[in-house]
Amino acid sequence: MENQKSGFILLYRSVLKQPWAKDVFLRTLWENLLMQAARQPYTANFRGTQWPLQTGQLVTTTVDLGLNLCDREGKPTSRHAVDRMLDIFEREGMISRAGEKRKGTVITITNYVEYAQKIDDLPALKPAHIGELKPAHGEASNGAASEGDAAHSGEHKPAQLPAHHEQQGNNNNKNLKRSSSRNSHESRNDATEKFLSRHPEAIGGIYTPAGKSWGTAEDLRAAKWIFAQLLEVNASLSEPKWVEWANTIRLMRLQDSRSHKDICSLLKWASKDEFWKNNILSPSSLRRQWDTLTTRRLNGQSAVQPKTGAGTLDNTDWINGVFK
Repeated sequence: MENQKSGFILLYRSVLKQPWAKDVFLRTLWENLLMQAARQPYTANFRGTQWPLQTGQLVTTTVDLGLNLCDREGKPTSRHAVDRMLDIFEREGMISRAGEKRKGTVITITNYVEYAQKIDDLPALKPAHIGELKPAHGEASNGAASEGDAAHSGEHKPAQLPAHHEQQGNNNNKNLKRSSSRNSHESRNDATEKFLSRHPEAIGGIYTPAGKSWGTAEDLRAAKWIFAQLLEVNASLSEPKWVEWANTIRLMRLQDSRSHKDICSLLKWASKDEFWKNNILSPSSLRRQWDTLTTRRLNGQSAVQPKTGAGTLDNTDWINGVFK
């Protein structure tokens, strides 16, 4: 009864086909977002501020999400890790975000209506499906009994919906118009799965559907660090295409034999030079000018001379512990 009062969501088996679903933290975070999203418009009081939310929205912070995403020892997930996971969902078109990260972020589930679909919109359930229901843990027996009570005859029967929807969805005339787009989506998923099977290190990072451009989580982390440095020089810079930046950093590592520390160190140096700080505005420009920048740096031709022992490739103080 308490579960029914709290409502329910649909959880499709097809989620298991998604490459990111292999990560138990990603899958749990997705389920948490679905269950916390508003079922109807209302105004939430979050951290002393009134937040008008629409259906499928929730207001939270990465810290709060991490507190509900713990390992077996009860250790919460860091806000940085949660933020990277949300980046994955946003790239996949599953969510959108707005607001200030520390004060509160409004997360919108893109296709929330599909997860909160009313049973009234679907054909009547066949008795055969009822016999397929099995109790789950200690409370399922009560739930199964209540489904047959007359008091619930006019209410939704959430336990029956997912299996029925999976089996009957393709026969629903309202879904026929979506068949071509669904096939296209499945084709992209197949391409992505093949790519990830060849490059498992891309899981948790960033990539285009077929893997034409991609980078690991650390490549993306370096790209974001570089952008933060560039913003200190020019705060009006537009947000880059992260997948292209991460891809370039990956190529610099694999093809040019540069480490993340090498890359970030030279970028840091260039951002302090009166000339190069206005010309090195991306990993690609850093890569093109690498030899020139390295030569000038070794010859001490910088507008800002580092102290002895500082700024070298063996000293990581400049990067604030990002890559050690």
